[in-house]
Amino acid sequence: MSSPVLLVLGAGPGVGLAVARKFAQHGYKVALAARNPSEETSKAADLVIKTDFSDPSAVVSTFEKVKGVLGIPSVVVYNAYSSHRSEGDPFSVSVADFHTDLAVNATSAFATAKEAVKGFEYLPKDSSKTFIFTGNILNVRQRVSLTSLGAGKSATAHVVANAAATYLDKGFKFYYADERTPDGGPVNNDVDGPAHAEFFYNLARDPKQGTWLATFVKDKGYVDFTAVDRSAPIFV
Repeated sequence: MSSPVLLVLGAGPGVGLAVARKFAQHGYKVALAARNPSEETSKAADLVIKTDFSDPSAVVSTFEKVKGVLGIPSVVVYNAYSSHRSEGDPFSVSVADFHTDLAVNATSAFATAKEAVKGFEYLPKDSSKTFIFTGNILNVRQRVSLTSLGAGKSATAHVVANAAATYLDKGFKFYYADERTPDGGPVNNDVDGPAHAEFFYNLARDPKQGTWLATFVKDKGYVDFTAVDRSAPIFV
């Protein structure tokens, strides 16, 4: 029996590297795609693809390369992101920069989920068939300085929710993963790579779709922060 394949798109030294190492420890072949893959990240993979997801067409060629070398990925993690800050005014971001952020954070993520589904159709029944998008709190809380990033995250959260409902009967799983502090706040720049890796692996090995809005806390796993988010201020 061939090893299952993990594909991480947007593989940096934090979450991407930790996820690659975690899945490799459990017998996965690992493909990493990034704009500028580091030497350390490259050593953690069986296949490294240098690409830029500001161009959504790069997604299809990435999947073709992975399929040709390692096989069809059963776990796909979209971890790429782009952000241009809009200090004090949401429209201070240029249209060009907004377009770039939306392409990376939403359009390429949509293309990735679409390609993942195409592959899932050909995998054995007992394969994981899991798509995970590395999100953050911006799909439920607004922040003026991160308008373009939040727009992309929110758009992809909508796609993930629809996909989770649509493919439930087929056993294809879709998650918007969002690391939080124990009180439900954003982790901001304190993103924990190993915590993501542990949570992502648990999502992948669970045979059933869990809550698509996968908010989690380090060392605890999934925590429902719906009530907290409803009572939070509009701007944070």
